[in-house]
Amino acid sequence: MLNKNEKITKYVIYFVIFSIGITLGKLLNWGYFKLVKEISVIDALTLFATIGLAIYVAKIVEKEVQKNRIEKELYIAKITELERLLNDFEIILEEKEILYNKIISRIHSCRIKKNSIFGNIKDNFKQIKIDNIDFLEKEITDKINSLKRLLTETSIVSELFVQKGIANYSPNRTIEIFTAINAINENLFKMKVRINNL
Repeated sequence: MLNKNEKITKYVIYFVIFSIGITLGKLLNWGYFKLVKEISVIDALTLFATIGLAIYVAKIVEKEVQKNRIEKELYIAKITELERLLNDFEIILEEKEILYNKIISRIHSCRIKKNSIFGNIKDNFKQIKIDNIDFLEKEITDKINSLKRLLTETSIVSELFVQKGIANYSPNRTIEIFTAINAINENLFKMKVRINNL
C-alpha cells in the first residue's frame, strides 16, 4: 500500500511525463506529421525549465520519502530490541541456575525500553492518533506488568521458589511466562505494522 509521499511522487511523475508529451507534441506538430526545425527560444526555455523543475521536485519528494523511511526503520529497530529482550527470558529460563537478580534487571530494562519507544513515537509521529497509541501502550504495559508478576511473585502453590538468589519456576509457571511473552510480541508486531503503514 502506497503512503502519502509515494502517491505524491507518483502523481508528480505522471504530470511531468504528461507535460513533456504535450510539449513534444506541440514542437513536433504530430497532427500534420510535420517536423518543424525551428524552435522558438521561449519554447525551448519553457521545455528545459519544466524538465528541470520536474527533476527538482521529484528529488525533493524522494528525499522526504527516504527520510520518513529511515525514521520508521529506526523505530522498528527499537521495537525489535524490545522483542529480543523479551525473547531472552526464554533462554534464561532454560538455564540450570536462574539468577533472580538477572530476571529483575531484564524486566526493568524491558519497561524502560517500552516507555522510551512510546514516548518517542508520541512526540515524533503526529500521523498516529493518540488514542490508538494509548490503547496499544496500555495493552503492552499491562502484559509486561503481568509478565513481571509471573517472573517475580511467589505464590502459595510454590510455582516460583527463590533460594540464595536462584529462582526455580514450576513447569506451569514457565508455560504462563512463555504465553505472556508471545502475547506481548503480538502487540509489538501490530505496532510495527502501524508504523510501517504511515
